[in-house]
Amino acid sequence: MVRLKNRYICFELQFQTQADGTDSLERAATSQRSHEVLSARTIHAFVREQIKLNFGDSGAGLVLSGLQVKYFSPQTHMGILRVPRDHCQMVSAALVLTTMVNKRPYTIRVRHVSGTIKKCQRAAIQTDRELIVAWHLKQQALAKAGAASITGDHALQTMLKESESQISALEI
Repeated sequence: MVRLKNRYICFELQFQTQADGTDSLERAATSQRSHEVLSARTIHAFVREQIKLNFGDSGAGLVLSGLQVKYFSPQTHMGILRVPRDHCQMVSAALVLTTMVNKRPYTIRVRHVSGTIKKCQRAAIQTDRELIVAWHLKQQALAKAGAASITGDHALQTMLKESESQISALEI
């Protein structure tokens, strides 16, 4: 019996920097309010299109049989993909070459590539923490300047715990 070997890619969708200086979590909240919610299904379809665009039908045929979105968070725009080990670089290249997702300017940053989902989960939790804490600090700075209402430390802890529990709940 042959064992199928996979790699796990932890990635982050980033809005391209705009002149207004808003960060990605603020833009993510704005995009959710405008009914453009990204989901695991839209990410899978998007990755499939990017592989076909960049590597043609043969590349798509090689990769798509083992491609699976294991996790995607619409709040932080972080995700984990499972791909066949032999074609991991092809998928990473397709992600990095991306400039548009759903006709919106995005870039994709590959944060971590691992042979086990456990290591990828740890990288995703660390990245989520960094994003949430940075967003919280920016909200506090805006609140001090009087531009926004402040969110409490309890809300920060709740967001961190929720994010960690969602990522840790992945099927191994």
